[in-house]
Amino acid sequence: MGASREDVWLALSELWLDNQLDQNDHRHIARVLYASALPLAELQAIYLEEVAPLLWGNHWVTAGVWSGFDPTWLGAGCRVNQARRASRWHRWRCRLLRKPMTYAAEPEWRQVLLCLQELQGSAQSTRR
Repeated sequence: MGASREDVWLALSELWLDNQLDQNDHRHIARVLYASALPLAELQAIYLEEVAPLLWGNHWVTAGVWSGFDPTWLGAGCRVNQARRASRWHRWRCRLLRKPMTYAAEPEWRQVLLCLQELQGSAQSTRR
């Protein structure tokens, strides 16, 4: 069974936790994204327009959340942002604030994308 959008939100939320992720964490997040079967463009939009606007403040506080975000709270906030994606104002705001929203998460996101590419490559080679 594939991963739900809520699973994607929860996995991506790890990028904003106040702790250091390792390669196993990157692989775990990539596996969830892969299992969702969502296109890369949609995953990127979820990262930038649904999760980042909700969680970016965690990297700007002295002692941020490090053990994990409450899934109920996370889901509610991401659902609001998902609905806001239709708004040009929301998309403009996300573009304007992209650097501060993702400055600490972006290196981790790039590592996740590399792991996701590996998964996709492995899946394609096994289909041949």
